[in-house]
Amino acid sequence: MIRYILFTVLLTSSFLIQAQDEDPLYTRAGFKAGINYADVSGIDSDGRTRVHLGAVIEFPITSRFYIQPEILYSAQGYIIKEPNGVENKISLNYLTLPIISKIYFTEKFSLETGPRFATLANSTNSIGDETDEFFDSFEDFDFSWSFGAGYKLESGLFFQLRYNLGLSKINNSSLDTNDRRNAVAQLSVGYLFKTKNNRRQEYGEE
Repeated sequence: MIRYILFTVLLTSSFLIQAQDEDPLYTRAGFKAGINYADVSGIDSDGRTRVHLGAVIEFPITSRFYIQPEILYSAQGYIIKEPNGVENKISLNYLTLPIISKIYFTEKFSLETGPRFATLANSTNSIGDETDEFFDSFEDFDFSWSFGAGYKLESGLFFQLRYNLGLSKINNSSLDTNDRRNAVAQLSVGYLFKTKNNRRQEYGEE
């Protein structure tokens, strides 16, 4: 993992050195929403299809390199099947702060990576029609690393495919000795609004 992070830093640095901006660049804010396929490593479990949504800001560093912080609600979890066939659905709902570095290889296509910080908003355990909340079994904080790709249209509409690899253990129960870590694949669609300066540049206004 350290080698991947160092490679990302070196690749980013090379783009920062080589890129020369000829046109002014502007920060853009917007929103995104999409589907999670969430599971955990360390135990025999099945994944759950859930949702995420929130706000994003895209900061230009150079014409090729951008930083995109996000504030997202991310519904995650997993399913444990009991020997009698009953499904035990674990829901882990997080408020997340990804800080994503984006390198545009073309005007529209980018590769993305960065840390993802998360705090547990609530957790529930559902068996059949019964749902119980429980916090003591899971850590309040989660840290993961994101890898992905994006495609952004000139209009501001964008699409992202991302995988979040959990790096911290999420379970804290003394009765559970398994090292559980989040593993979440995400498919997102979003929109970045044009600022006043973006619109002026587009229409050739001073």
